[in-house]
Amino acid sequence: MNNGKSAEEEIRFLLDQVKQGLIDGAHAVKALEISRFNEILHPVINAGGVEGLPKWTGGISGAPGAAVGRVYFSSGALLKARKLALRRGEDTHCILVLPFTLADDVKAIEVAAGVLTAQGGFSAHASVMARQYGKVSLVAPEMNITGKRASLGALVFGEGDTVTLDVPGSGISAVYLGAAEITEPNLAGSALFDFIALAKGFIKNFQIRSNAETPADLERALSFGAEGIGLCRTEHMFFKPHRINTFRELILSDSDAARKNALEKIKVMQRDDFYRIFKIMAGKDVTIRLLDAPLHEFMPRSDTELMGYLDHISRTETLCTRDEIIARIEMLNEFNPMLGRRGCRIAISYPEIYAMQVRAVFEAVQTLRDENIDVRPEIMIPLVMNAAELKTIVFGKRVTGADYTGIADIAPLPFKVGAMIELPAAVLGAASIARYAQFFSFGTNDLTQTTLGLSRDDAAGSMPAYTHYDLLEGNPFMVLDEGVKELISLGVNRGRLTRPDLVCGLCGEQGADPAAIRFCIDSGIDYVSCSPYAVPVAILAAAQIQLEKQ
Repeated sequence: MNNGKSAEEEIRFLLDQVKQGLIDGAHAVKALEISRFNEILHPVINAGGVEGLPKWTGGISGAPGAAVGRVYFSSGALLKARKLALRRGEDTHCILVLPFTLADDVKAIEVAAGVLTAQGGFSAHASVMARQYGKVSLVAPEMNITGKRASLGALVFGEGDTVTLDVPGSGISAVYLGAAEITEPNLAGSALFDFIALAKGFIKNFQIRSNAETPADLERALSFGAEGIGLCRTEHMFFKPHRINTFRELILSDSDAARKNALEKIKVMQRDDFYRIFKIMAGKDVTIRLLDAPLHEFMPRSDTELMGYLDHISRTETLCTRDEIIARIEMLNEFNPMLGRRGCRIAISYPEIYAMQVRAVFEAVQTLRDENIDVRPEIMIPLVMNAAELKTIVFGKRVTGADYTGIADIAPLPFKVGAMIELPAAVLGAASIARYAQFFSFGTNDLTQTTLGLSRDDAAGSMPAYTHYDLLEGNPFMVLDEGVKELISLGVNRGRLTRPDLVCGLCGEQGADPAAIRFCIDSGIDYVSCSPYAVPVAILAAAQIQLEKQ
């Protein structure tokens, strides 16, 4: 109970009680409701701050908080408007409104105040990325988008209109037409950090890591108490405007020379990225997930993007017509890309991509070790299906007419290699896979959808009916499904039969859910990894659970 105190006031009160010796630290940690952290970490609407504003209520919470901004219906339009506002010294707060988002929308999500989508759910791309960057996200399946206008019931707004998103940590979300009064979080001098340090002292043999790849997110994760990086998504490093076209050169190259040239340019970018990441995280484990996104996600999605890419290649030695580029893009399209050529499938088809990334990692590692900095790299292979696949990628293979060079032959220094367990087949084959992996990371977003046959991006369409008839106990992309839990336990047990010291982690979006953390601790899992803004919640949950067991 908060007795009318703000979250900050309650935390300061508990810490003061500990300091005076009136209660012990364990009592203080157990007394704080986990949900109270949301009041400190995310913007909230002021009492009475939305009076008189037209509103729509409902939707699925993607990331909590409140956001006010002008509406834009494409990433390009939002980025252009924000750049112009910066130049003019005007308000830069924008809301991205789309049917759904893809990987190349990350650059807009990163700078937007909030994201409103019509498709998806808690584990959809927009929701995951919003939580990563501390932005507000709401999924509104009832939203209709036509051109540069959208409607939610009677609420209608167009491009440039100001809306407010209100997504509380618990309760009903709302969209308001107009600007509400909100209070932004101010963590400078907050007692939150002292409370996190207090809670961490009660966590034994279990870690809270973070999913992060940008310097800002890494610093934030550290400040919130993360013990390492459990998931660094390397594909997100390629979507910045000055990089995306170089990666497109690689994918669309029609000769070994052109591919080699593009790979060398990308390696330099990756090496610099990894150098910064490892330096910030000195002394802590950093799990680098090699490229996972389907290749078509890097391709131009609009005529404007296509023209920009054609202008780019006109300044290179690449000789391709517009029709040839379009034909190559169409060849990359897949009917079901989330189960198509992504993850380690990319490595089997294009081994030079993973080879380039590994070289970039270890060039950065060597430079930092020369500077006497403690670097702890872990290489993770995503979407592993079976042991033969992982063995080939790690150790290579020789067949008639071709040799496959494994990443172990490329890395000049010892390193840990792990498998991301996201498929039921990988769970069943965990004993064999563990022969070639020193750690497992259970990616519960994909493991949930491949186990239940539910798309995390489209589940919002079926969830209302399933909820109405009590066919599922909650949204399985928010709360771990019992069947998925059983598979994880099976994978841990089978893997450790082969490798008793196998390290196991969970890095899905359920990683900060207290119930999932309890399951992980009970199942002998070593760590969870979640978005930076969820780290404090996960730390408090883990501390409370372990205190219960004392």
